[in-house]
Amino acid sequence: MTADKLKGRILVFIVFIQLACIVFIFASSTPLANHFLLILNQAAGMAIGIWAVAAMGIGNMNISPLVKDGATLVTSGPYRLIRHPMYLAVLLVIWPVIIDHFSLLRIAAGIILTIDLIVKMLFEESLLKEQFAQYEAYMKTTKRLIPLIF
Repeated sequence: MTADKLKGRILVFIVFIQLACIVFIFASSTPLANHFLLILNQAAGMAIGIWAVAAMGIGNMNISPLVKDGATLVTSGPYRLIRHPMYLAVLLVIWPVIIDHFSLLRIAAGIILTIDLIVKMLFEESLLKEQFAQYEAYMKTTKRLIPLIF
């Protein structure tokens, strides 16, 4: 098996794990938390996600961490603050459901999802560095996921 085929299969597996965890968490509870502060957290996640999609543009998006042909590096909108606002949005929407509808299986799925997104994020950044000469400089001015922290 060639390195590219292996990489492709790993990427499919990473995306499958991400989607499976999200579907399990929502299917095993309600999509919204019950506690007001947790709902606010989810609303913030949805707002960040919508803002990120608007800034990225539908044509530039890809569920896989692979960079689309003809893609442009987006550094505006939420991307001027963090490099992965869509991943942050997913976590802000998912974790309140896990907290509010706690079960060991949901917490395991949340941990697996979080690790999966971090692995995906790191891989995506390696590809973006190869694709865009200015990505290294962009990395120095932004955090990955949480403004001013990580």
